[in-house]
Amino acid sequence: MDVKEAIKKRRSVRGFLDKEVNIETVKEILEISKRAPSGVNSQPWKVYVITGKSKDNLIREACDKFDNGQMENELYQVYPEERPDWYKDRQRKTGFALYDALGIKKEDMDKRVAQAKKNYEFFGAPVGLFITVNKSVGPNGWGHVGHLIQNICLTAVEAGLGTCLQEAWAGLPTLVKEHVGYSDDEVLWCGIALGYEDADHPANSFRTEREEFESFAKILK
Repeated sequence: MDVKEAIKKRRSVRGFLDKEVNIETVKEILEISKRAPSGVNSQPWKVYVITGKSKDNLIREACDKFDNGQMENELYQVYPEERPDWYKDRQRKTGFALYDALGIKKEDMDKRVAQAKKNYEFFGAPVGLFITVNKSVGPNGWGHVGHLIQNICLTAVEAGLGTCLQEAWAGLPTLVKEHVGYSDDEVLWCGIALGYEDADHPANSFRTEREEFESFAKILK
């Protein structure tokens, strides 16, 4: 599979098969992904892989906190407080497209909440990854960690696996720290669900749109 094909094929998978992922495959994905560029080769990232009973224990506690309204303060601002119209429009379209694929009506808050909870179950994926950023770096360094995350997603595609980036885990930084043991020098950015896509799951039937070339790019001569 070439790079262009992997980029086109990558998307957020929200339904996974109950099929184990070989840990050696996960290691290979991370070994390749660490080649991501970073300023002065700073590599300001850490990755924590969670599977099996460790993952099950975390899921149980995370879902309990979600059910009881005990979410924590995020260590960084996931979404802007003031959202411009173009931002809100894209957010609404994505959310409603997912609910439509799942047969969830806009006014059915119980089902919408239940779908949100699936974030803390890794959408049924057998492997969860947590990505942290070293506190010493600023926005530029966060961009470098983004390169690593994209590498993970594309390398997973080449391995026949699907991923879903989950900023939702940013709402439980202390709980995740208790389970994976990241240091005080790190900020939890996101989780990543990793596994084999369930092609028949309705959540995987929709696709997000991308803007036309002229709306985001400009060529000067």
